[in-house]
Amino acid sequence: MLSNKFNTLSKELSEERELNKCLQANQKEWISKVVASNSALQASQEKHTAETQELREQIKDLMFHLQSQATINSSPMKEEIRGGEMHVVQGPSNDNRNNRRSPRKKK
Repeated sequence: MLSNKFNTLSKELSEERELNKCLQANQKEWISKVVASNSALQASQEKHTAETQELREQIKDLMFHLQSQATINSSPMKEEIRGGEMHVVQGPSNDNRNNRRSPRKKK
């Protein structure tokens, strides 16, 4: 009777240990899946943020273009503006300003 109870408890113990091993393995698997999902989510959010920023910049550029076009179209000088040319001239560099300073005399 005692050995019978011992055998039963030994079987239950081994079953519990096996179940525990399976549950731990399953838990590790789910943890790795959650970590991978979080990484994918973060990458997706960063991509979405970058795309949104790019689209906002494009909208800003487009709005500037449309406003400029409307301003030109409503201007009495629109033909002159459309036929005109724009030249960009580079200003003086700031390097010469630093060289002009005279050293202070110490007393």
